[in-house]
Amino acid sequence: MFKNYYILVLTDKKRILDLYKQNIYFFKIKYTKDKIYLYVNEENYLKINKYLKIYNISLYKKCGLNHYKDLIVKYRYFIISMFISILIIFILSNIIFEVNIMSDNKELVSIIDQELKEYNLSKYHFVKSYDDKEKIKNKILNDYKDKIEWLEIERIGTKYYIHLLERKISNSKVNSNSRNVIAKRNAIIMDIKSSKGEIVKKEYDYVNKGDVIISGNITKNDEIKNKVRAEGVIYGETWYNVKVELPISYHEKRYTGNNYYSFTLSIFNKRFYLFNKKRYKEEEYIDKPILTSLILPFSLNKTNVYEVNDVTNLYTYDLILEKGITIAREKLASNLDSDAKILSQKKLKLYEENNIIVIEMFFAVYENITDYEEGE
Repeated sequence: MFKNYYILVLTDKKRILDLYKQNIYFFKIKYTKDKIYLYVNEENYLKINKYLKIYNISLYKKCGLNHYKDLIVKYRYFIISMFISILIIFILSNIIFEVNIMSDNKELVSIIDQELKEYNLSKYHFVKSYDDKEKIKNKILNDYKDKIEWLEIERIGTKYYIHLLERKISNSKVNSNSRNVIAKRNAIIMDIKSSKGEIVKKEYDYVNKGDVIISGNITKNDEIKNKVRAEGVIYGETWYNVKVELPISYHEKRYTGNNYYSFTLSIFNKRFYLFNKKRYKEEEYIDKPILTSLILPFSLNKTNVYEVNDVTNLYTYDLILEKGITIAREKLASNLDSDAKILSQKKLKLYEENNIIVIEMFFAVYENITDYEEGE
């Protein structure tokens, strides 16, 4: 497999006899229409080497071990980069970059964080073995058995997740005071779902913020017979004005049609060219991963690079309105609950101010307007 031999190209058939006269022999000859391919071993190649220019002979290909040596030399920077990358991956995949303590108790989180640091189970330290993790876990549980019921240290990639259950003294005291369900916003009531309490409003009633919709006072003949903690969910139609500001112009990327490819190394969202360097002032990339890591943000890619031009255009009325409505809806939706729905929309104003386009939109929304008010 690794036996060295060479393939030479000769255009003049008569030269073969001249080579034989020089005691140069070939173990294979291949004829084509206008060329002759000569297969020689290393010994004969050394003999023929001085006749290459004289007889117009060119080296077509090296085969065997020399071929692989040439490949190593040709791609030496790539191979070195790969070796360094694998070494970096190995090192970084065994370092912890984040420790998350899963608890809402800030005091307890601070205590556990300090304990973990003392055992070097913290950011930028090497990962611990299973036995070491168990020892640390048991030591913390023993030292804080009055505060922690259960503790588990879980490693996912380069992160540690500390799961714990706080030890709490049960409190069976229940608040038995009455409570009202009230409106959280000014609205028109669209739906009332009550499981406890007395409904004092009806659908399509207009209510102000704070108005009682389900009362905790149970009455009969205008006399309070009982007090309960009212339960229910109220949906209503509410209203919002949303203001959006946009520049007069916008930037658009246009492809020129020029492109090339290169091998790139992506580490922590930074791209490094291994061979072809950046050619264009503005570029866009499509990476085809060759080697990736499930643990670290690393990949070796064959990258297609496209030249683009950043073109500045002025908005048309229709385009600025369409974009403004989209942004206004997204802006509103980000402040609404997931079950809310936009019922209707209307453009109130569109004007220019200090080289800025201002769009004011009105929205009617169907949303949960439930709030609570503690009774006496």
